[in-house]
Amino acid sequence: MSNSNVVTFSVVIPTYNESENIIRLISEIEKNLPTSDFTEIIIVDDNSPDGTGKLVETYINEQKAKTKKENPSNTITKNYRVKIVHRTVKNGLIPAILDGVKQSSGTNVLIMDADFSHPPEVIPKMMRELKMNPNSIIIGSRFIEGGKVVGWPKRRKILSRGASALARLGLNVKRVKDPMSGFFALPRELIRNISIDTKGYKILLEILVKNKEIPIKEIPYTFTDRQSGKSKMNYNVIMNYTEAVWQLYKHGQKSGQVKISEQVNKKSVLFISKVGRYYTVGISGLIINYIVSFLLANDVANSIRLLSNVWYLEASIIGVAISSTSNFFLNKYWTFEDKRFDVGSTARQFGSFIAISGIGLIIQISLLYYMVENFVPYRISLIVAIAIATTINFILNKKFTFKEKVWA
Repeated sequence: MSNSNVVTFSVVIPTYNESENIIRLISEIEKNLPTSDFTEIIIVDDNSPDGTGKLVETYINEQKAKTKKENPSNTITKNYRVKIVHRTVKNGLIPAILDGVKQSSGTNVLIMDADFSHPPEVIPKMMRELKMNPNSIIIGSRFIEGGKVVGWPKRRKILSRGASALARLGLNVKRVKDPMSGFFALPRELIRNISIDTKGYKILLEILVKNKEIPIKEIPYTFTDRQSGKSKMNYNVIMNYTEAVWQLYKHGQKSGQVKISEQVNKKSVLFISKVGRYYTVGISGLIINYIVSFLLANDVANSIRLLSNVWYLEASIIGVAISSTSNFFLNKYWTFEDKRFDVGSTARQFGSFIAISGIGLIIQISLLYYMVENFVPYRISLIVAIAIATTINFILNKKFTFKEKVWA
């Protein structure tokens, strides 16, 4: 047992409405702490309505009274202490973690969640690894060999994998398999020396982007979805993450960490410009489709109703045909700047364009069905499905219909 009150590790745990978990978690952490080091457990509570902060404060006072009674001489008999940081305003997970780090006194800091998704029994291994590899980051990883996720529905797994892929590829942190982990340990000075300025829930990602030289060690663990309390995952979390990724990308551009040659940059601008035109044409097609279908199905063409009982479907089919034709010619002339209109090549291009549109429709419907059936909200599912299908349509038309190189 440590015979000094010099703190080696500070375990920082942000909380909001975790009254069902927090005392049990503290107890489990205490059981797993190595006796060779003195550790402080810092609970940072965001003024939880369920009384999480008050519960921890009561626990601390009870433990102090118990220790005083059992040890009147006040000599150190434990290898840990518990602190509570009360925050009056709930303004995000990252600010809560930073407040906890500010209040910490350990040489090293370990960050974890309060809902038992991060197992306390892995803490000693992470501490040992950091002592063996000082000035590095030790990451609890779900996605390396030996790590796994238990209890998540498919939609959460899809979102998590997608977020990790976006971070690894878009922000050039490919050396880390789980950059979205909320379970990691590092030297306290390292986190204090980095300017953290994004919103969201993933402070590790910002550290990795802003300090690409620091050694990384990933340790596998089993992530178990919370058994008590309410998940914090919602639409705002997704939007905050997207915004944070964009901010970090811009940071990389400004700092020179994301190095793009002038030639590649020009190709990127041209590619994005054409994608933008393609989306614009697509929107115009939706408008044309709606107007034509509406006019044919209403007063302008009442005679159609006399010809068929499914007049509304026939009106819609005509609307699709006209909008698809307008989309083709607008994309040919404006998006891909193909001014050749001889009958043979134009007919071939039109056939290819319509066939690829059919492929895009199948992709969109398949993605929409898969995501909605796996409980991804319809709004998000529709946006994602349309965006992916339209982008695939664009790439296929660029390559096969208008015979251009994809990245040019």
